[in-house]
Amino acid sequence: MNVDVKPITINTQVGLVDAISTLRSIIETNAPCSVTIGIAGDRWVATILGFLAMVLATIGGFVNVSVDRAFTMPGDKGEPVDWPIVPRLIDLNLIEYRVLKLICSGYSLAKEIVKGYTSKFNEPISLPIIERVLAKLRGKGLINSKPVGKALMHESTALGRLIACS
Repeated sequence: MNVDVKPITINTQVGLVDAISTLRSIIETNAPCSVTIGIAGDRWVATILGFLAMVLATIGGFVNVSVDRAFTMPGDKGEPVDWPIVPRLIDLNLIEYRVLKLICSGYSLAKEIVKGYTSKFNEPISLPIIERVLAKLRGKGLINSKPVGKALMHESTALGRLIACS
């Protein structure tokens, strides 16, 4: 068994999304891996770690990271309280996740996303499929779309950035 424990300092001057994205990218760099998240500290740290566990539960299958255990340490130095499950923030399939990642990487028009998807993932995908995926991502609150000429420009929301941007 290879256990690698790393101390990580969380910058309390950045926003929630940026703090979680930073931690997520550190973990994803070590994939494939499994993590144990012990939630302790002040409310800010506990909030970040709780959301981190839920984000990893949402995307773990796509990035080859699993959450083996999440627990909370009570403030009175008692025994750890295990989370019975780590809930997902949102249901997401692989194509939706990949499209959201592309949007986070700067692809903003559907035609650009089609080209980016094909080149980055070596899988052809049609414009109508991308447009349906974009509509689903909008419906889930993961992206916003605004008209630019005859096209729509897409950008991730805070929730979308939390899940896919690093």
